[in-house]
Amino acid sequence: MELSGFLTALLSNCVVIPAAALCIAPMCNQFRYSLKKLILKTAAVCVVLITGGSFIQCRFGLYPNAVLIPMLFIFFIAYHHSLKVHISQSAAVFSYVCAVMSVFANTANAFDALANPEGSAIVLTKENAIFQFCISMIGAALLFLPMKKYGSYLIDNLKIDRIWYITILFSGIVLYVGISMVPQKYETLYTNNVFRIFWTLQIMFMAFEILLAVIFYFIVNGLLGAAKNEARTRFLEMQEELYIKQQRYFNETARARHDFKQIVRTIGVMTAKNDMDGLKNYIKKYTDSMPENDTRHYCTNNAVNALLNHYAHAAVTNGIDTNWEIDLPENTGINDTDLCITVGNILDNAVTACCGMTGGERYIKMTIKVRNGSYLYIIVVNSFGGNVRRKDDRYLSTSRKGSGIGLSSVSNIAEQNGGTAHFCHKENEVFSEVMMKVSKKQ
Repeated sequence: MELSGFLTALLSNCVVIPAAALCIAPMCNQFRYSLKKLILKTAAVCVVLITGGSFIQCRFGLYPNAVLIPMLFIFFIAYHHSLKVHISQSAAVFSYVCAVMSVFANTANAFDALANPEGSAIVLTKENAIFQFCISMIGAALLFLPMKKYGSYLIDNLKIDRIWYITILFSGIVLYVGISMVPQKYETLYTNNVFRIFWTLQIMFMAFEILLAVIFYFIVNGLLGAAKNEARTRFLEMQEELYIKQQRYFNETARARHDFKQIVRTIGVMTAKNDMDGLKNYIKKYTDSMPENDTRHYCTNNAVNALLNHYAHAAVTNGIDTNWEIDLPENTGINDTDLCITVGNILDNAVTACCGMTGGERYIKMTIKVRNGSYLYIIVVNSFGGNVRRKDDRYLSTSRKGSGIGLSSVSNIAEQNGGTAHFCHKENEVFSEVMMKVSKKQ
């Protein structure tokens, strides 16, 4: 084994480094470890894989892709286990980066064909390795910030696995075509217009990958925006419902106040006649006819108060006991929509879980309060029938295929507000705990 061949293979396999940077960029909020620990682990994996792969490639005279593909498989395993995301998300990002890197590799082959017209992409040359490494580094540098900014938004907010699996299909097609296009002999590129077509295809594939990412971002952003608008509309409907109830109560009490003078006169006459039995019956009938206010004042936040009244009514309707301790300040600095989505999703799941019980006591216990003036805690304990679907530490919806979107939204909101969300179950109880940082600024 020649040293120059080993160094050439080493440089060629170093494309794993910019690829690793692009894989990490959109996952900036999903690491299992600290950034320092992650960098050390990534560096260690890259050194072992690149050095070991280059040695095996030179020692046994293997085709570059014959070594690179197993390296990427091992790298993906290490990559996924360093993240907190579902495998669909890590696989989608990984396949997208591989597709982009395949375009860079074929671009390097095109440059190498200009420098070595009689060469071949199968036989690795120093020029090809240099071209590929330089193009990969430049491309990764240009794509890193957009992938970090916009890619992390998608990773943090889109938790629907099947959508991420669809993106893998498109990236896989580009990757497969890219591997199939590797020129066995550069001489074929000089036949007719093949070289021009080859360059055109590389530009098209790169444009397709970028366009695919842009379209995917805007579609998902639109879907998430529509979901937030739907949530706002739902909360406005709850507030309207609460307002109508309050207005009806005010109108009924206004009539009662209007008739109160006549009521007092009647009581006075019956008292003067010493008609105690008649007086008792009259007062009882009057008391029974008084309007009742079924709207409770849980907190000073009107949106959350309307939400709590809505689910309290749903609990009463379905025979669910409630024990709620609400101490929510007027100004927490947390967006009202975020608060309502968080509380609403948890209570919606709790009511659904209780309604699914065929026996036993139905109950929802909830505490909402600020502790130490720094964090808002939302703790809910509810009964359920014991039917649970769970995968990769995530609870799945019991009413449809896929993950529970509501709980994913709660987790995302908690993280965006500097906190955490934790869900678990034990025997016939479900525990939901959300912590969000309180800010004095509205």
